[in-house]
Amino acid sequence: MAELAKDPKGWELEDFIAAHFICRGCYVETGVKERNPDEILELDIVRTDYREEPQTRHPVEVKSGEWGLGDVFKFYGWTRYLGLEPGEFIHKEPCGRVDPASIKHIEERTHVTLLHVPTPQDAEARFKTIGLPEPPWAELTEIWRFSFWAQRRLLRAVGEAVRQKVCPESAKAAKQYHQLINDAVFFIPDVRDRVGELLSAHFGHQELGASAAYELETGSIDFNNPPETKTFRRAAYQGDHFPIQACLYLAHRARLYILKAVVDYWLARERGEIKRTTLKFGQVLIDLTSGQLTPAMATGAEELSSAKSFRMFPLFWQVFLWSWGGFLLKDRLDEEYADLERETGVPKDEIPVALSAFDKLFPTAGGWFREPSTDSRKVIMLMPAAMRGIGAVRRRTRREVKQYKDLGYKDDTWWRLASDHNTGARLLDCPDEGLVK
Repeated sequence: MAELAKDPKGWELEDFIAAHFICRGCYVETGVKERNPDEILELDIVRTDYREEPQTRHPVEVKSGEWGLGDVFKFYGWTRYLGLEPGEFIHKEPCGRVDPASIKHIEERTHVTLLHVPTPQDAEARFKTIGLPEPPWAELTEIWRFSFWAQRRLLRAVGEAVRQKVCPESAKAAKQYHQLINDAVFFIPDVRDRVGELLSAHFGHQELGASAAYELETGSIDFNNPPETKTFRRAAYQGDHFPIQACLYLAHRARLYILKAVVDYWLARERGEIKRTTLKFGQVLIDLTSGQLTPAMATGAEELSSAKSFRMFPLFWQVFLWSWGGFLLKDRLDEEYADLERETGVPKDEIPVALSAFDKLFPTAGGWFREPSTDSRKVIMLMPAAMRGIGAVRRRTRREVKQYKDLGYKDDTWWRLASDHNTGARLLDCPDEGLVK
């Protein structure tokens, strides 16, 4: 049974710190690498607090082992090179024999905040010192640690598919797609160009999951119009084939990044930082105010921006996808909305508007949400079963029950939650070579 490390180190400590930031209301990006063309640098975490005006990207370095003052100056140099805030340097071990007065002097000169978090129990007190609120409920950080772990494993499944030559062409395309949406776009300075680059990539990868399934089932490649396959249905509905689930995950992650880029653009325009309202999409210049961005995107963005909490929509959707599993329990909407408000800052009366964001920006026949006839969920389409499993664990933990049967459902809801939970557990438990089965 997958268990969280009681004394996290390495990537587990990075996930622990990322979990604390997102539980405190920050939009979180992890493992952001600049390649030009070789890898130049990697930021462990970048947090954006949309409650700030303007919202600012804060880089975070996480050290679980030995470190020295050279590591602080290296991190500080990266932030200057990228034009970012000095950020936080979070370390598990103390800095050897360096006098604390020297540490304080460096903090004052560089404005890098050094946080010593020797044990998980120390995190609460340390995070209070940088002015972030406490998590809405105690177990939420553990849910997010499982979420970041599951996301890492899905990306690992892509690498294993390439290595083991299982749907290798689709897996290579997925790997390149991830590098674009997670890494390359981050370093594009003009938000208009970020939107355009993300859209170009998105429209070229909408069928990536179906393509991977078609390649896995037949050995053939079709990235544009892959036929429907039994393999894809098993992945989408039964939780099979982690490389296909990883492609579905990347597609939703790209939509989230597009939403974030659109919000960033809108906020910059409202502050008067952007005079020109056009961006380059392929070889075409598009006016974001004309309604021609996509058939409905510019109009949809305009409608969404009327919400007072529009600036919080990136965090809302990051929470909804990767902590809530992309679904709601229809018979408990009051409770669900109350928790979403506490975790995202979007008030209950604007949550329906926030939930319409995918329909507004990426319109599809029948809408993005589906309501299965035999259970009580309202589920976003094409959500990886393993990530739905995180949402299942969230509901069981939040309601303090040991089994899904104890949630009190008489229909299929409880065993669908249990099935997704088992898929997520299998993703975390299986050896790397089993990620392609």
